[in-house]
Amino acid sequence: MGLGTHAHRMVIYPISHPDSETGLSLINWIAEVTHDDPDAYQNMGWYRQTSVDDFIHHFEDWKYDWLDVPALIRGSDIAYENPMIDRDPIPSWVDGPVALLGDAAHAMYPTGSNGASQAIIDARILGAKFLEFGVNPDALAAYNAELRDPISSLVLRNRDAGPFGLLNMVNDRCGGDFKNINDIVSEEERNDFMAKYKSAAGFARDALNNAPPLIAAGAKVG
Repeated sequence: MGLGTHAHRMVIYPISHPDSETGLSLINWIAEVTHDDPDAYQNMGWYRQTSVDDFIHHFEDWKYDWLDVPALIRGSDIAYENPMIDRDPIPSWVDGPVALLGDAAHAMYPTGSNGASQAIIDARILGAKFLEFGVNPDALAAYNAELRDPISSLVLRNRDAGPFGLLNMVNDRCGGDFKNINDIVSEEERNDFMAKYKSAAGFARDALNNAPPLIAAGAKVG
C-alpha cells in the first residue's frame, strides 16, 4: 500500500502470514521524504539505525479512520535510514570481455521495487545468449543490445515515481481528498498506467506467463 506522493510518502506491506489467533501480521514500512538539498545529508549511511523522533514529524498528521501512521511508526522495534539513489544510464554494459548486470549495470531508484528482479532477468538473458552464441564477445554484444536501451528507459521512468506516479496523479487532481477513487482516476486509466509500467519493467503478467523458458532445463554451453 502506498500513501502520499513521490516526494513524501509511506509504503506499507505485510511480511508474514497473519497470526492464527490474532489475525495480525508483521508489517514492514518505508517512510520516504525528498530533500531539496541532498548535500545536507552526506552523513546518511546504508542501514544506519536511526531514531523515530528524527523523522516522525513529517508524518504526525497522517491519521485516518482506518490507519494511524504515527502509531504504526512508533510501534516498531527499530528503524533504519537509507539513501534512495540511482545512476544515470551508461552508453554500454559491455567493455571488452566484461559485462555488467544488476545494479552494476543499472542502479535504479527503487520506487518500483524491481532492482533484484531485473538482476535475475539480466542473468537469464545473458545465459541464453551464451547458449545461442557461445561464451564470446558476440553473446555479450547481444545481451547488451537486448537490454541496455529498455532498462535505461526504466531507470529514467523510475525517476518520475514509477508505479507510484498514480499517487501523484490523485494528488494533482484532488489533493488526495476523495470519496470514490473512480471519480478521480478511472479503473481503465489506472490499469492502463500500471500496464505500461509493468511492460517497461518486463513484468507484464500475461507475456511472462505465456513466454517459453529462456533457458531449457539442463542446457549447457558446449
